[in-house]
Order: sequence, then C-alpha cells, then structure tokens
Amino acid sequence: MGLSFLIAGENKISKGNWGTNYADNVTGFVSSNIENTYGFYRPFLESVVLPNAELFSVLVTWGELGFGLSIMLGLFTRLGAAIGIFIILNYTFAGGRGIWLPGMDAAYIWALLTLLLCAAGRVWGLDQILRERWGIRVFN
Repeated sequence: MGLSFLIAGENKISKGNWGTNYADNVTGFVSSNIENTYGFYRPFLESVVLPNAELFSVLVTWGELGFGLSIMLGLFTRLGAAIGIFIILNYTFAGGRGIWLPGMDAAYIWALLTLLLCAAGRVWGLDQILRERWGIRVFN
C-alpha cells in the first residue's frame, strides 16, 4: 500500500505532473465526478478545491509521497496511517464511492485503521529503532 502511494506521488513529480501541470487533472477529476459526489462534500469541492486546484495538486502529490514513505519505512507510522485514511476518504467522497462497499478504497481504509490502532512500525520499522536507541516514543 505504501509503495503504491509512493509510486503515485513519485510519478507526479518525475513527470512534472504536479503544481500547475497537475491542476488540470485535479480540476478534471473533480468536474467529472461532481454529480456523483456526496452532498455534504460537494460545496467543499466547488468553493475550495476547484478555485485552488494548483494548491491541492501540490498537497495531493506531497501527501501521497509522505504517506507512502511513512508506511514503507515504518517512520511515524500511525501519523502516516491517519494521513492515508484522510487522503483515501477524500478520494472516496469526491468520487461518490461508498466506503462500505467492497473494493480497494475500503480495503485500504481497513488496513490503515489497523496500522493506526496497533503497534505498527514497532517491529521492523524506524519507529522501533527510535524507541530502542534513543527512547523516543513516536505516537504511542
């Protein structure tokens, strides 16, 4: 999961597809899904996301990279899981898909919820190294 988001964010940067260039993709995604989106989420998309598509393209790119790295490295794993849930819920709400329906969105949310609530990152991750060597407890 972390790898897929890391690759998604890295592809946007390597292809120059973020910032101004990616703003058209954000606008296109939101515009094409605006009729299907949840009613409570539509005003946010219309009044905040669409006018600031360039800002949101940067936030999406760096959010995907940060979330992907966090999960892959086991560093700030619980924070990364919370960010991942936030990102996926925003994708789900904007697309009008149900989070309770079977699919990748629901699977990702359940997996991230497990990472958020359990001792993730403290077995093979950098969170464990920080804890053992320097006594730093990261989001315990």
